Amino acid sequence: MKNAGKVTLLTFLIFSSLAILPMSCTNFCNDSCGCGPVFDIKDFRILSFETLSLTTDGQQVSPSTVLPYSTITKSFRIKETQTLAYLESNPSYFTFGTAMACSPPSPKSAEKMIGVQIINTREVILGSGEVIKVGQDISNHFQMNYFFNNTTRSIDQFLENGLTVFRDDLFKLVWNKDPGKEIELEFSLRIMMEGGLEFNLPNEILSIR
Repeated sequence: MKNAGKVTLLTFLIFSSLAILPMSCTNFCNDSCGCGPVFDIKDFRILSFETLSLTTDGQQVSPSTVLPYSTITKSFRIKETQTLAYLESNPSYFTFGTAMACSPPSPKSAEKMIGVQIINTREVILGSGEVIKVGQDISNHFQMNYFFNNTTRSIDQFLENGLTVFRDDLFKLVWNKDPGKEIELEFSLRIMMEGGLEFNLPNEILSIR
């Protein structure tokens, strides 16, 4: 009886000690983000984009407002998406004394952005005498980057190898040279994704000087 009592007491002390000591996640799960729930966040599909006329300091203006070409952007971002899946897996069984070590990854578009094309829809003459005709591809007159990045690159360079797109991404297009006089550009914006997915935004306006 005494031996049985000692065994019972010893067992109680062991479990009591485990209860008050911090538990190591690595003893019970293989999740690098801790022992909390692991969310398998699947990609989303983009349904639409929207454009904004934004100054380089972030102020939204009317597309007809004429501003120096280096201070105004035609920006665009995701408007609508369709979530493909959102599942919870590998639930935690031992969490006392621990905390989540990091957040789950951000969901992203199932298709990468592979191209942006800008087609002129109204003839305009630049100060240099250059005539931009209806239907002309004027993508080479623009540069692109994330809105909050101070630099810009050619569209082809920015999208080289395809660009993974996240829900909060905001992109900017900036006219890349002095137009020589006040002009109002009218164009359609074509955004191309992998798998033949395309978005066409017509009747876009950029007023510059």
